Amino acid sequence: MKTWTVMLIPHDRGGTRTFTLCNLHFWVLAGLLVTLSFVSAFFYQRNAELLHRTQTLRQANRALELENSRIPEVAPQPATSRDEVRQVETRLRSEYDASIAAITAELGALYEMETKARSITGLAPRAPQKVEAPPAARAGKGGAFNGVGGLILARAETAMRPPAIIYGMARPSADLIVQEIRLRTHSLGDLVRAMEVQKEKVERVPSGWPMAVNVGRISSTFGYRLDPINRHLSLHPGCDLFASYGTQVFATARGVVTSAGYDGDYGNCVEIDHGGGISTKFAHLSKINVTVGQTVGRGKSIGNVGSTGRSTGSHLHYEVHVNNQPVNPAKYLSN
Repeated sequence: MKTWTVMLIPHDRGGTRTFTLCNLHFWVLAGLLVTLSFVSAFFYQRNAELLHRTQTLRQANRALELENSRIPEVAPQPATSRDEVRQVETRLRSEYDASIAAITAELGALYEMETKARSITGLAPRAPQKVEAPPAARAGKGGAFNGVGGLILARAETAMRPPAIIYGMARPSADLIVQEIRLRTHSLGDLVRAMEVQKEKVERVPSGWPMAVNVGRISSTFGYRLDPINRHLSLHPGCDLFASYGTQVFATARGVVTSAGYDGDYGNCVEIDHGGGISTKFAHLSKINVTVGQTVGRGKSIGNVGSTGRSTGSHLHYEVHVNNQPVNPAKYLSN
């Protein structure tokens, strides 16, 4: 191991001092110097950062002070008195009562309109909802029975009047108004659905002239007559409508075509089932424009006037059947 000897010789008469150093002593001393240098640099940098942050905070604080000095002071608001609170409550209550009165009036008008609609159409209001009773104990049964469920049944003279909750009340609550609106919505929905059913039934009832307006005329009525060919008395199960050859023939009601083709004495014939036991027949056609199974509506062209089958000339033989029995088509015709 290398060693170094350091001699310290003073200028005065003091004694000479000698130090012996080895490699270990040298590196320890060097390490101390490096450590001290690093620590000194770290604290110097840390102190510089703290000074910078302090300066920034001082500038921000100064800016806030300047901004606060520009905001005018707001004078404290005086406390609201009880009289003012009562006045506000009274005003709000009156506005609320006015709104409730307006809504009630509108619902009343809607109620009267629905009642009038039911009177015109003859449709009764919806049936009252049944209330399901809770399951009774096995050991006992009883209780009064009134048979009305959750609502009171209407009297006979007011059977067409829809059910109501607030009708006739002076100041109904908001909850009752909401219930009334829901009831009106359900009731009008039932009325619309019932009217749609009635409309479907009306569409399936034969009505109108089976040709264009002011085209054709009745040349032979329903009932017993002298047959135009053999001159014998026989039942004529329909009406003969005279029209020019090729005149379009229209369905007189909505229905399904059950027969479309040549049918003996009827010639080219179309038969339509309208449901409810009602059907119509169009005979002696020169041309057929529909097929079996086809759904046709009132006014749909089904063929053209001709003289096919047992016929003396161009005309349309038109029959109406109710429960498979021919009836007089005159009451179903209008021109």
